[in-house]
Amino acid sequence: MRRFTEMMFMLLYCSRSKVVRLGMWGILTAAAVCLVIALAWWGPAKREQIELAKDIDARRAATVEAVRSAQVAHAQREALRAVSLLEKKLEVRAGQAEVIQGIARLASKHGVRVTSQSFDEGRVKRSDAQLYLDLGLTGDYVSIRRLMGDLATLPMWVEIVEARLERADADGTQVRAQLRLLTYRSAKE
Repeated sequence: MRRFTEMMFMLLYCSRSKVVRLGMWGILTAAAVCLVIALAWWGPAKREQIELAKDIDARRAATVEAVRSAQVAHAQREALRAVSLLEKKLEVRAGQAEVIQGIARLASKHGVRVTSQSFDEGRVKRSDAQLYLDLGLTGDYVSIRRLMGDLATLPMWVEIVEARLERADADGTQVRAQLRLLTYRSAKE
Protein backbone atom coordinates (compact mmCIF):
# COMPACT_ATOMS: atom_id res chain seq x y z
CA MET A 1 0.00 0.00 0.00
CA ARG A 2 2.86 2.31 0.71
CA ARG A 3 4.23 1.95 -2.80
CA PHE A 4 0.83 2.83 -4.25
CA THR A 5 0.65 6.06 -2.23
CA GLU A 6 4.21 6.95 -3.23
CA MET A 7 3.31 6.46 -6.87
CA MET A 8 0.22 8.62 -6.49
CA PHE A 9 2.27 11.40 -4.93
CA MET A 10 4.80 11.09 -7.74
CA LEU A 11 1.98 11.30 -10.31
CA LEU A 12 0.54 14.37 -8.63
CA TYR A 13 3.96 15.98 -8.52
CA CYS A 14 4.54 15.27 -12.21
CA SER A 15 1.10 16.54 -13.13
CA ARG A 16 2.18 20.06 -12.28
CA SER A 17 3.99 20.19 -15.60
CA LYS A 18 1.87 21.29 -18.55
CA VAL A 19 3.50 18.79 -20.93
CA VAL A 20 2.85 15.86 -18.57
CA ARG A 21 -0.77 16.97 -18.10
CA LEU A 22 -1.27 17.19 -21.87
CA GLY A 23 0.36 13.74 -22.28
CA MET A 24 -1.86 12.26 -19.56
CA TRP A 25 -4.96 13.77 -21.19
CA GLY A 26 -3.80 12.41 -24.53
CA ILE A 27 -3.29 8.95 -23.05
CA LEU A 28 -6.70 9.07 -21.31
CA THR A 29 -8.38 10.28 -24.51
CA ALA A 30 -6.68 7.56 -26.58
CA ALA A 31 -7.71 4.95 -23.99
CA ALA A 32 -11.31 6.22 -24.04
CA VAL A 33 -11.38 6.22 -27.86
CA CYS A 34 -9.94 2.69 -27.93
CA LEU A 35 -12.54 1.59 -25.37
CA VAL A 36 -15.41 3.10 -27.39
CA ILE A 37 -14.08 1.58 -30.63
CA ALA A 38 -13.61 -1.81 -28.97
CA LEU A 39 -17.10 -1.76 -27.47
CA ALA A 40 -18.67 -0.50 -30.70
CA TRP A 41 -16.88 -3.13 -32.73
CA TRP A 42 -16.76 -6.02 -30.27
CA GLY A 43 -20.35 -5.74 -29.01
CA PRO A 44 -22.08 -6.38 -32.34
CA ALA A 45 -19.50 -9.02 -33.24
CA LYS A 46 -20.15 -10.80 -29.94
CA ARG A 47 -23.93 -10.63 -30.48
CA GLU A 48 -23.46 -11.93 -34.02
CA GLN A 49 -21.29 -14.77 -32.69
CA ILE A 50 -23.98 -15.69 -30.13
CA GLU A 51 -26.71 -15.63 -32.80
CA LEU A 52 -24.53 -17.69 -35.14
CA ALA A 53 -23.85 -20.26 -32.39
CA LYS A 54 -27.61 -20.50 -31.71
CA ASP A 55 -28.28 -20.94 -35.43
CA ILE A 56 -25.61 -23.66 -35.68
CA ASP A 57 -27.06 -25.46 -32.65
CA ALA A 58 -30.57 -25.27 -34.12
CA ARG A 59 -29.38 -26.62 -37.48
CA ARG A 60 -27.45 -29.41 -35.78
CA ALA A 61 -30.51 -30.36 -33.74
CA ALA A 62 -32.65 -30.32 -36.88
CA THR A 63 -30.10 -32.46 -38.75
CA VAL A 64 -29.87 -34.95 -35.90
CA GLU A 65 -33.65 -35.11 -35.67
CA ALA A 66 -33.94 -35.63 -39.44
CA VAL A 67 -31.35 -38.42 -39.37
CA ARG A 68 -33.06 -40.03 -36.37
CA SER A 69 -36.44 -39.78 -38.10
CA ALA A 70 -35.00 -41.35 -41.25
CA GLN A 71 -33.48 -44.18 -39.21
CA VAL A 72 -36.75 -44.79 -37.40
CA ALA A 73 -38.68 -44.76 -40.68
CA HIS A 74 -36.20 -47.21 -42.22
CA ALA A 75 -36.39 -49.49 -39.18
CA GLN A 76 -40.18 -49.36 -39.29
CA ARG A 77 -40.23 -50.24 -43.01
CA GLU A 78 -37.84 -53.14 -42.37
CA ALA A 79 -39.94 -54.33 -39.44
CA LEU A 80 -43.14 -54.18 -41.49
CA ARG A 81 -41.44 -56.09 -44.31
CA ALA A 82 -40.18 -58.70 -41.83
CA VAL A 83 -43.62 -59.00 -40.23
CA SER A 84 -45.32 -59.52 -43.60
CA LEU A 85 -42.70 -62.15 -44.51
CA LEU A 86 -43.22 -63.84 -41.15
CA GLU A 87 -46.99 -63.82 -41.62
CA LYS A 88 -46.58 -65.42 -45.06
CA LYS A 89 -44.29 -68.07 -43.61
CA LEU A 90 -46.72 -68.82 -40.79
CA GLU A 91 -49.57 -69.19 -43.28
CA VAL A 92 -47.68 -71.96 -45.09
CA ARG A 93 -48.68 -75.15 -43.31
CA ALA A 94 -46.11 -77.58 -44.59
CA GLY A 95 -46.31 -81.30 -44.07
CA GLN A 96 -43.48 -83.64 -43.22
CA ALA A 97 -42.58 -84.19 -46.85
CA GLU A 98 -42.26 -80.47 -47.67
CA VAL A 99 -40.12 -79.83 -44.59
CA ILE A 100 -37.81 -82.74 -45.38
CA GLN A 101 -37.52 -81.75 -49.06
CA GLY A 102 -36.59 -78.19 -48.12
CA ILE A 103 -34.01 -79.33 -45.57
CA ALA A 104 -32.60 -81.96 -47.98
CA ARG A 105 -32.16 -79.24 -50.64
CA LEU A 106 -30.31 -77.03 -48.15
CA ALA A 107 -28.19 -79.96 -46.93
CA SER A 108 -27.09 -80.90 -50.45
CA LYS A 109 -26.40 -77.23 -51.24
CA HIS A 110 -24.02 -76.98 -48.26
CA GLY A 111 -22.51 -80.47 -48.52
CA VAL A 112 -24.08 -81.72 -45.29
CA ARG A 113 -25.34 -85.30 -44.96
CA VAL A 114 -28.65 -86.03 -43.19
CA THR A 115 -27.99 -89.11 -41.04
CA SER A 116 -31.30 -89.42 -39.17
CA GLN A 117 -34.73 -87.87 -38.91
CA SER A 118 -37.77 -88.38 -36.75
CA PHE A 119 -41.04 -86.51 -36.26
CA ASP A 120 -43.13 -85.62 -33.25
CA GLU A 121 -46.48 -83.88 -33.45
CA GLY A 122 -48.05 -81.80 -30.69
CA ARG A 123 -51.45 -80.11 -30.65
CA VAL A 124 -51.63 -76.34 -30.30
CA LYS A 125 -55.16 -75.43 -31.42
CA ARG A 126 -57.94 -77.31 -33.10
CA SER A 127 -56.87 -76.36 -36.61
CA ASP A 128 -53.09 -76.23 -36.17
CA ALA A 129 -50.49 -78.69 -34.96
CA GLN A 130 -46.86 -78.29 -34.06
CA LEU A 131 -44.53 -80.49 -35.99
CA TYR A 132 -41.17 -81.26 -34.37
CA LEU A 133 -38.38 -82.69 -36.48
CA ASP A 134 -35.33 -84.28 -34.86
CA LEU A 135 -32.55 -84.19 -37.40
CA GLY A 136 -29.09 -85.77 -37.34
CA LEU A 137 -26.50 -84.11 -39.59
CA THR A 138 -22.84 -84.73 -40.41
CA GLY A 139 -20.52 -82.26 -42.10
CA ASP A 140 -17.90 -79.65 -41.38
CA TYR A 141 -18.73 -76.92 -38.89
CA VAL A 142 -18.97 -74.09 -41.43
CA SER A 143 -21.38 -76.03 -43.65
CA ILE A 144 -23.63 -76.95 -40.73
CA ARG A 145 -23.60 -73.36 -39.50
CA ARG A 146 -24.56 -72.12 -42.98
CA LEU A 147 -27.32 -74.72 -43.20
CA MET A 148 -28.69 -73.55 -39.86
CA GLY A 149 -28.59 -69.93 -41.07
CA ASP A 150 -30.32 -70.80 -44.34
CA LEU A 151 -33.29 -72.43 -42.59
CA ALA A 152 -34.83 -68.94 -42.62
CA THR A 153 -34.90 -69.06 -46.43
CA LEU A 154 -37.38 -71.94 -46.45
CA PRO A 155 -40.94 -70.99 -47.48
CA MET A 156 -42.37 -72.28 -44.19
CA TRP A 157 -41.62 -71.18 -40.63
CA VAL A 158 -38.86 -73.40 -39.27
CA GLU A 159 -37.36 -72.65 -35.89
CA ILE A 160 -34.36 -74.31 -34.24
CA VAL A 161 -35.53 -75.31 -30.78
CA GLU A 162 -32.39 -77.15 -29.74
CA ALA A 163 -28.98 -77.75 -31.31
CA ARG A 164 -26.14 -79.98 -30.14
CA LEU A 165 -22.81 -80.14 -31.93
CA GLU A 166 -19.97 -82.57 -31.30
CA ARG A 167 -16.87 -83.73 -33.11
CA ALA A 168 -17.39 -86.70 -35.37
CA ASP A 169 -13.72 -87.60 -35.93
CA ALA A 170 -10.41 -87.31 -34.10
CA ASP A 171 -8.98 -84.38 -36.07
CA GLY A 172 -12.15 -82.30 -35.56
CA THR A 173 -12.90 -81.50 -39.19
CA GLN A 174 -16.25 -83.31 -39.19
CA VAL A 175 -19.08 -82.38 -36.83
CA ARG A 176 -22.18 -84.30 -35.84
CA ALA A 177 -25.18 -82.09 -35.19
CA GLN A 178 -28.49 -82.97 -33.57
CA LEU A 179 -31.13 -80.36 -34.34
CA ARG A 180 -34.66 -80.18 -33.01
CA LEU A 181 -36.71 -78.08 -35.41
CA LEU A 182 -40.26 -76.76 -35.03
CA THR A 183 -42.76 -75.88 -37.71
CA TYR A 184 -46.56 -75.72 -37.95
CA ARG A 185 -48.88 -77.64 -40.19
CA SER A 186 -52.56 -78.14 -40.69
CA ALA A 187 -54.07 -80.79 -38.41
CA LYS A 188 -56.24 -82.07 -41.28
CA GLU A 189 -53.26 -83.85 -42.86
